[in-house]
Amino acid sequence: MNKFVIYKNMTTQSFQTKTNSTWDKMVHAPFKKVVKFDLICMGLGVMIGMGLGAFLVTEVF
Repeated sequence: MNKFVIYKNMTTQSFQTKTNSTWDKMVHAPFKKVVKFDLICMGLGVMIGMGLGAFLVTEVF
């Protein structure tokens, strides 16, 4: 019985190996940093867009 328990534990450990998907191999940055960077870029884009819009409204009209 003792041999069976050891064998059973060895077989379950072999199935618990960590597999890396192709997504994990391509992306090295954590998801929170990517979202933070995207939000900063969108915020800068909104500010630049509002500035250009205000400039065009005041100069053209």
